[in-house]
Amino acid sequence: MRARYLHTRRPSSWEELPPFGGNRQLGCGLVVRRIKGHRYLYFWAYEERSWGSYRKWTYVGRVGRSSTRVRAHELLITYHLRAKREVERRVNVLQSAAMAER
Repeated sequence: MRARYLHTRRPSSWEELPPFGGNRQLGCGLVVRRIKGHRYLYFWAYEERSWGSYRKWTYVGRVGRSSTRVRAHELLITYHLRAKREVERRVNVLQSAAMAER
């Protein structure tokens, strides 16, 4: 199938459609890991590289500390605001492509 990459940063000329339509993965989460009897909180989020997307892990802090909770909130808010901008950009690209087809 031949289609234009709509979700990449710079739409290229008509090429073969990549797996998943060229969509970048969006998602994040918090995970508690037990290490030597202690519980630690980690934040993960998908990041894009030239070779594809991967899950990036960030240490947040020891579970139960107020500073860990504050940092977790900051990481989640930052990620969701960035994801919101990315979704808005994708919607604009799709709407522009749809208008150009008319």
